Amino acid sequence: MIGLMRLLADSVIRLPAEYLAELRQDIRYGLRMLGSSPGFTAVALVSLSFGICIATCAYSEMNGLLRDLPGVRNPDELVALQAPSSYPNYKRYRELSDLFSATFAYVAPVPFGVSTGGRTERTWGHLVTASYFPTLGVRPRLGRFFENDHEQSAAVVSYRFWQEHLGADPSVIGKSLRINGYPATVIGVGPRDFLGASPALFVADLWLPVAVDARMAPELAGNALERRDLTMFQVVGRLQPGVTEAAAEAELDAVAQQLAQSYGEADKDQKGRRVQVLGGGKILPIRKQDLPFFKEFLLVLGGLVLLIACANVANMMLARAADRRKEIAVRLALGASRARLIRQLLTESVLVAAGAAVPAFLLSVWLMHLMSQLRMPLPIPISFDLNPDGRALLFTLAVTLVTGIAFGLAPALQATRNDLTPALKEGGNIQFRKHRRLSLRNALVLGQMAASLTLLLLTGYMGLGIQSTIGMQEGFNPRNLYLISLDPVRDGYPAQRAADFLQKLLDRVKQLPSVTAACLTDTVPVAIGGDAGVRFSTPAIGDSRVVYWARRHTVGRDYFQTAGIPILAGRGFRKEDEASGATAVIVSQELVRDFKKGEQPLGLQLDIGNDEASGGFGAMPGTIDFRAAVLGTGRRVFEVVGVAKDVTEDIVVSKKHPVVYFPLHPADYAQPSLRGVTLMVRAVPGVDVISAVRREVSAMDSNLTPFNARSMTEQIAQFMSALQAASWTYGLIGVFGLILASVGLAGVTAYTVAQRGHEIGIRMALGAQKRDVLGLVMREGATLITAGTVTGVAFAWAGIRALSGLFFSVASVQSSDPMLLVGAPLLLAGVALVACYVPARKSTRIDPAVALRAE
Repeated sequence: MIGLMRLLADSVIRLPAEYLAELRQDIRYGLRMLGSSPGFTAVALVSLSFGICIATCAYSEMNGLLRDLPGVRNPDELVALQAPSSYPNYKRYRELSDLFSATFAYVAPVPFGVSTGGRTERTWGHLVTASYFPTLGVRPRLGRFFENDHEQSAAVVSYRFWQEHLGADPSVIGKSLRINGYPATVIGVGPRDFLGASPALFVADLWLPVAVDARMAPELAGNALERRDLTMFQVVGRLQPGVTEAAAEAELDAVAQQLAQSYGEADKDQKGRRVQVLGGGKILPIRKQDLPFFKEFLLVLGGLVLLIACANVANMMLARAADRRKEIAVRLALGASRARLIRQLLTESVLVAAGAAVPAFLLSVWLMHLMSQLRMPLPIPISFDLNPDGRALLFTLAVTLVTGIAFGLAPALQATRNDLTPALKEGGNIQFRKHRRLSLRNALVLGQMAASLTLLLLTGYMGLGIQSTIGMQEGFNPRNLYLISLDPVRDGYPAQRAADFLQKLLDRVKQLPSVTAACLTDTVPVAIGGDAGVRFSTPAIGDSRVVYWARRHTVGRDYFQTAGIPILAGRGFRKEDEASGATAVIVSQELVRDFKKGEQPLGLQLDIGNDEASGGFGAMPGTIDFRAAVLGTGRRVFEVVGVAKDVTEDIVVSKKHPVVYFPLHPADYAQPSLRGVTLMVRAVPGVDVISAVRREVSAMDSNLTPFNARSMTEQIAQFMSALQAASWTYGLIGVFGLILASVGLAGVTAYTVAQRGHEIGIRMALGAQKRDVLGLVMREGATLITAGTVTGVAFAWAGIRALSGLFFSVASVQSSDPMLLVGAPLLLAGVALVACYVPARKSTRIDPAVALRAE
């Protein structure tokens, strides 16, 4: 018994020690072999580094967009309504105890002017019900959260705000902050990393209760909590155990239909669902139909690049293993097991993958940091934290291990086959069997070509689709045009004082010698306002009228002159149009074409009402303008007094929308938009007009803080930056795949020429011309290119059909577009043929005498 125990203990200790010793030997030997082939090692490291980097970036982007809310308990139980709701409707939803164990509602995004250290800074936050924090299951870092819906003048700040603006003061609880000019008591500090219930879209550093005074939160003015037409509350609930999202959506929709019928809403006869439910536990609430892009598409792109890189290195490993067949044959003949040699060769491939993983991960960290700096063209600070985290590091390690085995296993198996006699002969590295068109090397090249063309077409359609939708700004003059935003109401000004201040500031700015024109405006060119637009028709009785949609632009009376937008018919706005009862509007050319079919519109009466608030999709938040003037259901009759030239200010190229321009009224200053009130200034060239305007503001009131000052050129660049970055990213991925496939084909062709040197020498000795040899090698390469192209087109066509159902940008490029469907295969084939020609050309320089003596 003692002997058996000793034997078992010896096995437990000795066997792992032997394996570790062999592993150390394998690593040292592998490093020596890789060092002896610097060209192979360098190409393999570069190929795999980029492949692993792109795969890690794809995973990091998916992980960053679909990450759970930090610090939230059981986030999978949370669901959110896609579109905002009214507060009375929310109160009805929270009664559905069979669906929800808890619910909350909040208004977001909400800008606050917070005074700290003698200056006012614009801070974003939420107006929340008391159940906000308990439903999410988060705990305060300091103090407490709201206890009921009737608390007033209380505020909770984020951990980030506490650190950056309050100096991480542990005694901050009970202290007062001035928010929008009014005092509020800090009662709590949120947990670390918690930035609200939807941090990607509506980041929050400050939370106030919905019962706060309307002077501190203009969004709640006009008895907003009692109005059913103000659909500005985001609604989130925690599902009861066993309740599915589909069941919750069906019951919520039934309740919404009942409410519409009971209260006689204008759209009570609306068909289709009124309520759609999203997963509410992610930093970015996403519809189910959008998930394929954020999951499968990104990983497919990364996987295709990695597949091409692996096939490339596997081909080089096959060529390298063929050169080492004599060495491997000697080791087999001396008694080494095949499994032992396979492990040695796999160790080398894993070493290559591990060497590539380090720069790949560092490069992915840098690239994703740059991607995280991109800002969406919206008046709210939407940004995405795509930086790789611990899960991305684990993904990289897993990909490294799988990659090392994937591209090393097949060459290792082929190199250790037991045909020792030919390999031990002089020149035994050259195989004399008949050339096989379907060899492993050719199969790998075929896969490379197909994957590369699929990748090139998919990224090409995405990139070209985005480029075709990137708009060209026409219809106004962006040169020497500057924008400065102000929000006196959130700096503590009453509505009338804010209106007086802005008018006096405008008068002073117009008197500056460097200013040629200036106006106050709510809407600016080349911007996404976040409101739902308007519905209009001619006054009619009953259901006989036809309703049209248009964008809403609210502008000052000198807006068209300042922006350089021509008035084609009628007149611009006058001072009397800014009175509260005025009915003058100006329409765009596109509206006249759609609505009046080109007829004279001046003097036309339009019955105009607000469109319904809409929910977001993907990374776009939908309606974010919650002012009563924008969401109210009342309708008024307006008169068209002018027609303005179309402005192609959209993301979509040459896309002209019908627009109704409304005059900016003094009452609008009481509840400004998320952009605040914009002072638009046209200046003479070469003058720093922004600094001059800042001096004028400071001279009038040093406590009022201008923000978001920029030129129109900068505005346009920011507006287009996200799409342009995406277009360049897709293009670079496609080009990288093209290069990898070409390198792989060149390597296989060079290897084939080397392997068939004896055959080529015999052919040339028997009278074959150089063109015959060149044609022989090129035909084989062309066969692989053709087969890979056909396979790649088939896979890409299926992928494009799937993508076109998800994205307008892809659907805007027809699947039969010759630029891509013909151009991409020709480009790939051309580059691949050049890559094949270079080593094929060398085959014509083989000396028959030298080739025959080598055998």
